[in-house]
Amino acid sequence: MRNYRLVATSLVATALTAFGYCVPQAQAEESARLITYQHQGKTFYALSLTADAEVQKSDASSIVVLFDTSASQQGAYRKVALAALESLVDNLRPSDRLQLLAVDLGVQPLTEGFVAPKSPEFSKSLSQLSEQVPLGSTDLVAALNAAMDRLALSSVGPRSVFYIGDGISIANLLDTATMRSLVDDLRQAQVSVHSLAIGPKVDAKLLAVLANHTGGNLYVQEPMVWRDEEAGISDQRAQEENLRNAQVAGKYLAEWFQATVLWPKRAQLPGNFGQTYPASMPPLRTDRDTILVGVTSDTLDAAMNVTIDAVNHNGSVATTWSVTPESSLEDHAFLAHIVDGATLDDGLSLPTVGSAGLAETARLIGAQMDQLTQLADRAFAAGDHKSAHRIVQTVLRADPGNVKARTVQNVVEELGHFDELGTPVGEFVQLVAPQDLGSQEVGPQTVEGEVTLAQRQPLGAAPPVEEGLLDEFRRDGNFLDQVEQERRVYEEMLSKEIQNTIIQSRTNMSSNPQIAIQDLKLALENVQRAGDLAAPKREELVDQLRSVLKESRYQAALKDELDRQREEELASSRERKLVNERLSRDMETEKQLMAKFNALIDDRQYLDAEEVAQIAEEVDPNGVTPRVATLYSRQKRHHYLQQVARTARHKATFDTWYQHELSAIPFPDVPPIVYPDAEIWEELTNRRKAKYSSVDLSASSKAEERIQAALRETLKARLVYEEQPLNEILELLAEDYEIPIVFDHAGLNELAISPDTEVTVNLQNISLRSALNHMLRQPGLEDLTYTVEDEVLLITTVEKANESLKVKVYPVADLVLPIQNLGL
Repeated sequence: MRNYRLVATSLVATALTAFGYCVPQAQAEESARLITYQHQGKTFYALSLTADAEVQKSDASSIVVLFDTSASQQGAYRKVALAALESLVDNLRPSDRLQLLAVDLGVQPLTEGFVAPKSPEFSKSLSQLSEQVPLGSTDLVAALNAAMDRLALSSVGPRSVFYIGDGISIANLLDTATMRSLVDDLRQAQVSVHSLAIGPKVDAKLLAVLANHTGGNLYVQEPMVWRDEEAGISDQRAQEENLRNAQVAGKYLAEWFQATVLWPKRAQLPGNFGQTYPASMPPLRTDRDTILVGVTSDTLDAAMNVTIDAVNHNGSVATTWSVTPESSLEDHAFLAHIVDGATLDDGLSLPTVGSAGLAETARLIGAQMDQLTQLADRAFAAGDHKSAHRIVQTVLRADPGNVKARTVQNVVEELGHFDELGTPVGEFVQLVAPQDLGSQEVGPQTVEGEVTLAQRQPLGAAPPVEEGLLDEFRRDGNFLDQVEQERRVYEEMLSKEIQNTIIQSRTNMSSNPQIAIQDLKLALENVQRAGDLAAPKREELVDQLRSVLKESRYQAALKDELDRQREEELASSRERKLVNERLSRDMETEKQLMAKFNALIDDRQYLDAEEVAQIAEEVDPNGVTPRVATLYSRQKRHHYLQQVARTARHKATFDTWYQHELSAIPFPDVPPIVYPDAEIWEELTNRRKAKYSSVDLSASSKAEERIQAALRETLKARLVYEEQPLNEILELLAEDYEIPIVFDHAGLNELAISPDTEVTVNLQNISLRSALNHMLRQPGLEDLTYTVEDEVLLITTVEKANESLKVKVYPVADLVLPIQNLGL
């Protein structure tokens, strides 16, 4: 599609192209227009309404930016899209709030909530967006729903969605039901959808439909500038031009978010307007007009009023326009085609975004009619006059001023017989044989072999032939000459058309062989269906077409192979790019690790340095630097330990030599040392036990000494118990030995041990101390012990017993006093 921009002055400039005639400059300030086209008793019209520019504007807007990151947004298109986004952000108001989402198969938020345009948070999100790899396709429905959910949480001014991409939603195609539901949700949430269409192939119609029904705008990016050596355009020059166009687009797009959008609640249209499309009144904007199309059986010739009650972010607004219908012109015939298409879905698919959108729609309809006119011309050249007549009738209904279509119509009607509605009657097949007519009766007949078209009349309705006319043809042979001349003209015209088709197909073979194949097949079919073509000429043209068709198929196969190789090269290039990026990240990581390694080596933290070197070796397993760093850290550590050990060895060696020198000092053995006999040593030992036994610093009472003595006694009777509770056994022992035995219930409760735990013992000829030790080793009682404390035998836990330790002193003075050599 041709790039079109939507501006408030479109009724002055772009609308002139759409409406096809000049308007006085004084009408430039009008905010309502009504153009008409009358055809077959019906009046088709287009109503243009523009919101009052004096409506109070908002100081800030909430904008969710949907940036398409699908596989189609690569290379120069991605750079231009990013440049346009940056230019848009630079030209927004500081009070506006943005949220950036990357969309493809899923939706990835790049900002946490809404942020200011030039804030560090948004700059960081742009950096993240530039690093994201375009992959997959786009789910436009999910992206718009996610944007509505986020805008519902914002309370800053009007709410808008700004989409940057090609608008092709392959992951979720927008059928009529899905589009209607999506548009209703957007209108209910009062969210306008603006779009920047950019990509190798864009669906501008879909984006225009969304903008038309939600009060948004559409900007189709300027065509990309590519390298052209013949034109002297280098890669750098092309890139600069593309970025310049992107910056211009960004400055222009920023103005959209300063305009006011009015959301209609009730529309009062004139009663003689009939059916209008879209069925639901689209939103109104202050920077462009809104288009309504429709059809009525009445004649629109008097002034009328249009009133619309709407709301915006500041409240309710009621606006009334006074509009006077303009005269019907054939240049407005495209309105009939637009209305016919709008009746299929109540105008849901209308892409008429303002007067510029209406002008673009009219241009596309005109281009379509031109293609149909060419098709009618080909049908006529192939002899299919009925099809040619039907096609030109369709063309003239949408474009009555099409000169070429009228020419084809006039030629077809001169050769055929049509009723009042233009429908052909009969067949064009009346033929006579080129033989001596003599006295034969001339009429519709066909003979085998070569025949000559004598007169084109419907079969079964041929009027009687005048004898005088035939006699004249018999005399001078002009009739046969005329027929032969028509045949030759027809053959030459068809041959030229076939040659033009072949030339055009050869031109398209390299770029689009499928179109060439399609054109050649159509031409081949026309040649085979041509009735007034001699057999040799037909075979000649068929051979030429089949030869070129074979070449086209070969070129198609070759192009498919080249495309496959190109795709493989692109995939390989993307893979190399990913590998290079990963390699760059690894190199940066390795560089940081080696800097940390050097710092640790300088601090003599060799073990930590070796761990860092091993991490670097994991990042770069085949690198030389990490391996050398590992070996270097080990060698440095070993060398350092060897130096420490060598220093300690040297010191110990000198100390040992010193001790050796001291040990070399002699002492005389006068008098000699005489050791006593063994009996004397034994007596000394026994005497020392009594004198130097351990001394308890805490005083023991007589009751505790009696308990200690009882513990040392041998069992008075054999202890034989089978699964008897521990507390019962200890009560019997307390009675037998007359000592108090008490349980430490607090300590036992901490370990969840009950005094009623059953034990089994069979003991005799051992001390009471040993018997208690055996009982407290039973299963479930391993953590218990006993201690003598506060004049009782306390059964407690090991942990509690260790907390009440006693200090004993052992005199060792006689062991450490040095032996003095008195020199006797």
